[in-house]
Amino acid sequence: MATQVEKAVAWARRKLGATMYKGKCQAFVADCYAYGAGMPRRSASSAKVARSLWRVSASKTNIPVGAAVYFDSPTAPQFGHVGLYIGNNQVIHAFGTVKQMSISAIIGCGYAWQGWGWNGGVKPTGAGAAVSSSVSAETENETQADAVIHIPQTEKVYTVYPADSPYKNPDAYVLRWQSYEAGTVRDITDRVGDITLTDDSDSLCLELGFQVLQATGETYYPPLALACGDFVSVVNTGSNECVFSGQIQSISGSYQEAMSVTCWDSGRLLTTNDVIIQFNNVPAKTALSQLAAKVGIKNVSCPNLVSSVYTIEKSNTATIAQNILATVTAENGVNYFIRMAADTMVVRSFGDEVIQGWHKQAANLASFDIMDEAGNPQVSWDIGDLRNHVTVYSEADDSVSVQATAQDESSIRRYGKRQALETFSDQDTVTAAAKAKSTLRSKNRVTETFSVTTYGSDRVVAGVRLRVDLAEIQGEFWVVAVTHTLGPPHRMNMTLRRAD
Repeated sequence: MATQVEKAVAWARRKLGATMYKGKCQAFVADCYAYGAGMPRRSASSAKVARSLWRVSASKTNIPVGAAVYFDSPTAPQFGHVGLYIGNNQVIHAFGTVKQMSISAIIGCGYAWQGWGWNGGVKPTGAGAAVSSSVSAETENETQADAVIHIPQTEKVYTVYPADSPYKNPDAYVLRWQSYEAGTVRDITDRVGDITLTDDSDSLCLELGFQVLQATGETYYPPLALACGDFVSVVNTGSNECVFSGQIQSISGSYQEAMSVTCWDSGRLLTTNDVIIQFNNVPAKTALSQLAAKVGIKNVSCPNLVSSVYTIEKSNTATIAQNILATVTAENGVNYFIRMAADTMVVRSFGDEVIQGWHKQAANLASFDIMDEAGNPQVSWDIGDLRNHVTVYSEADDSVSVQATAQDESSIRRYGKRQALETFSDQDTVTAAAKAKSTLRSKNRVTETFSVTTYGSDRVVAGVRLRVDLAEIQGEFWVVAVTHTLGPPHRMNMTLRRAD
């Protein structure tokens, strides 16, 4: 028959990934014995109070399995921290989410060792013995978790975008339609117009739009039976590159005259699926691969993103992916987003190196830099997102405490006080003061953007970095969104944001 310690440990393992104990580490340990082992529930107002009441030893050697292990918390020293020792230097504790970590990893996060004791001062049966690894009725559905050691993403990994060439052929585009019902592929370039291809870094899909001439009653141009779910591709015959491949999402308009068609590329798999998924202390790169597999994406091209992900998500796939990437961005300051290349999910960043875009109008004409023909740029400056005072706080045992603040006095004098709040949890790998300063650096800025229409280049996509030298504006800018009009001539409208 399972001992009280075995039952408590089994119950704790079943709670891995749970979020309801945030800031309530002592309540979690008390529940392990109350609900897991059936012992009377003995809790204290904080881990620090529990340590004062029930600590037995300050030694880190020969800790009995089933003991409560105590630490001083760098984020909330007035409350302390406690977890359940399960043997082999491992602890299960409420650490933002419930997770398993080694004692050395907890200390590595800035927590000072304080000792061990029996929760409630009562020694449970089986205390000190190795917990059985055999499958029992209580544990047969458990998932064993790896030790949680958070690895921050400190390396700045940037996407290298392919260079454009002034020696390329003029752009010429062919649009092909594949009927889902008939399976036939047909070139319908002569029937379509107003072809636009939009690439926006805030979206996970490329979007293709076009008008298709129907001309009911014309003998040689009978209406095309395009339908939602059919496939469309666009190929640049000048470069022999497929610039879009996707599925028709919507059709509207006059069946007798012309229809408007909207298509999305395979990024639709991320935007149109809601999933439930649990990440058990895996690198961000692995988490993205697991998420992609959930929606049928088998291939992932991703830099080495090592930030630990440990959470349960119930949301749209696109939102989950963006949350994972936000974790990385918070640690290394690099903005990442996702694109689909055929059936491969690709993680990109905004580029660190400037590229030059070229346009060639005709075979007998020389290519020119796209920015040489930029027309009528529309410039904007906005302080709507500017924050010049940052307060970092933590929550523990139903209390909130301010951990650090940072502010820019000159910015406050000019724009007025604009405060941002940031949480500080046990999972953070920097000090609260460092987090306040880094947040202030990222938020205390005027957002400078401009939009401009130029001749087009397929190499200009969301994320590339361009050098701008116009009368109205100069410097290096990221393309945050671009809409290509696939002529002739190939034109594009870009929205750009000043690069860091």
